[in-house]
Amino acid sequence: MGKRVIRILLAMFVMLSIFWGTDIGSGGGLPGGRRPAYAPGELLVKYKPALRKAAAEYLRQRWGVSTLRTFHDIGVHHVKLPADLAVEEALDLYRNDPDVEYAEPNYYRYLKATPNDTSFGLLWGLSTISAPGAWDLRTDCAAAVVAVIDSGVDFRHPDIAANVWSNPAEVAGDGIDNDVNGYVDDVMGWDFVAGDALPMDSNDHGTHVAGTIAAVGDNARGVAGVCWTGKLMILRAFDAVGVAKSSDIIAAMAYARSKGARVINASYGGGDFSQAERDEISNLEAAAILLIAAAGNEGTDNDSTPSYPASYDLPNIIAVAATSQDDSRAGFSNYGQNSVHVAAPGTNIYSTKPGRQTIFSDNFDDGSIGDWTVQSPWGVSTNAYGGTGWSISDSPGAGGDYANNIDVSARPTNPIDLSGKTGAVLTFKLKGTILAGDALYVETALDPATWTPLLGLYGDSQNEWVDLVVDLGNLDGAATAYFRFRLQTDGSGTADGVYIDDVAVTAAAVQDTYQFLQGTSMATPHVTGLAALVWSHTPALTHLQVKERILNCVDRLTALATTTPVLTQGRINASNSIRNVPAPPVGLSATAASSSQINLTWANTYYGQIGFKIERKEGASGTFAEIANLSTNTTSYNDTGLTSSTAYTYRVRAHTSDNDSAYSSEVTATTPAPSSGGGGGGGGGCFIDTALGK
Repeated sequence: MGKRVIRILLAMFVMLSIFWGTDIGSGGGLPGGRRPAYAPGELLVKYKPALRKAAAEYLRQRWGVSTLRTFHDIGVHHVKLPADLAVEEALDLYRNDPDVEYAEPNYYRYLKATPNDTSFGLLWGLSTISAPGAWDLRTDCAAAVVAVIDSGVDFRHPDIAANVWSNPAEVAGDGIDNDVNGYVDDVMGWDFVAGDALPMDSNDHGTHVAGTIAAVGDNARGVAGVCWTGKLMILRAFDAVGVAKSSDIIAAMAYARSKGARVINASYGGGDFSQAERDEISNLEAAAILLIAAAGNEGTDNDSTPSYPASYDLPNIIAVAATSQDDSRAGFSNYGQNSVHVAAPGTNIYSTKPGRQTIFSDNFDDGSIGDWTVQSPWGVSTNAYGGTGWSISDSPGAGGDYANNIDVSARPTNPIDLSGKTGAVLTFKLKGTILAGDALYVETALDPATWTPLLGLYGDSQNEWVDLVVDLGNLDGAATAYFRFRLQTDGSGTADGVYIDDVAVTAAAVQDTYQFLQGTSMATPHVTGLAALVWSHTPALTHLQVKERILNCVDRLTALATTTPVLTQGRINASNSIRNVPAPPVGLSATAASSSQINLTWANTYYGQIGFKIERKEGASGTFAEIANLSTNTTSYNDTGLTSSTAYTYRVRAHTSDNDSAYSSEVTATTPAPSSGGGGGGGGGCFIDTALGK
């Protein structure tokens, strides 16, 4: 039977959610797997306020719907559906109920990092955004707490540990919820995946993001972040394979809001609009908190194909595209003239990586599984990763298929000791064929008698190896931990089965480790760090004034102005933002309207309080003089009282309360003779400037 790539689907198990207090498992982030849009068996529901308690109780009694948690600030219930009620059916019920304001799926969000490419240098991004110039004025961002909603952060990393936020209202390790916020011992943030106070990163993504924001600077090791010192609030909402539910993200946002974060880094996204998520971000806006969000890595226009949360139309969001080392838009990066605000370096970004230690490994290269407990027909096979050695298989015989109606497993005989360990992950390589109706499960246990399923693999496959990751956070700290591979088949037919190689269990370790990654996820923390830097340098600024500093003080790039534009046509400039030096106007044009009038226009690429000064000179030998100082949000000016048949040259500069920008490119137009009727006669017509500069 031919082999095709295994389709990896999400396997959610209610028993696991109840036992561990979290929702475990996802196939969405696994190689070759589909990415489901939302969590099965769950909804986010907002009842009309006057009927909220009564409606919730009626649905509990009538349909068996239970409330998992309530987001009181936005009036939304996170509900669990009974096993026989599908999400789609429940949505119909809720949306036709006059007591319900809205109901929506509990959407998944996916981390936005893309695969690593060859490096061209180490911290090129910080030089490109003129961070050294900003550091002349400020390196400390501790005045603006930054919340990192991600896959966790390696809070013990030697280049990060000193910059982790400490909850002043909580006493570490006393087992008491000192600040009475519902989270016990939350001294550095919270793990919304595992439901504990150790938000360790088992994915790499969050640690990389945190390092770009605030890796310790000037400490003679590793890398420096945009902020050399800072306060990183760690909020883990994404599991080891990079998948989160919007309910966990909403809870993390609410936590950040309640504990005083000023900036939130959101290096993730998804294509589905969530009213509940938008409502919580609106609460962040009311609390004067900036949300810096990745534009997305699909290479598409967010104006027509939104990516959330970047695409919510809320004033406290900055949506970030990625640029490459040649000042072009990164090919993977989303863009949008109206919906993506600014760009930052996002390719070949070098930053911190979680330290890992190997607790268990087996590549089966000795051809023996004597230290495994297996049920026949599990055994070793020469069909191994790399073409040599051995693997373990549920049907190891040459050309052999697994049987109908079997339930067989294979596991290491001895338990794995994870005492004192965090961030445990199982990795392995797999290929083979599984028929519909049959399944391979990865299961865990604290004793070999009681097993909990984490991941299910179903469907057909082909003859190529894939890398799989399973989050073992439910076993963190266990002195005796087990995992197993379990094949269950029905009676509908047989297939070649699966081959598994290079099995390993790793956990977090204290190490100086670093790596290159790329994506709008890597661009976003450059902007987050800059927001914290600007706010710490000028604490009196409002959150929208910080946004103005970032958007108005960019370096203009041609690549961000034409076929794949962003609102500002620019990449961030840290030095200009902290000094409040605006970018020069672009797109200046001059058109002779009559023998005594020339009309000027320029592009509307600014955000907030930017004024404009217009200078003019007459003839080739004239001298520039200021003729107008315009109020904010102006993009045109009519220059009247001119002399006919005369060439006039113009330039414009933007200004803030602190500084003037450089000048725009110059443009020239000639007033026609009176008899010409205007519009370009009398020697020269008009010239339209399209140069953007950098």
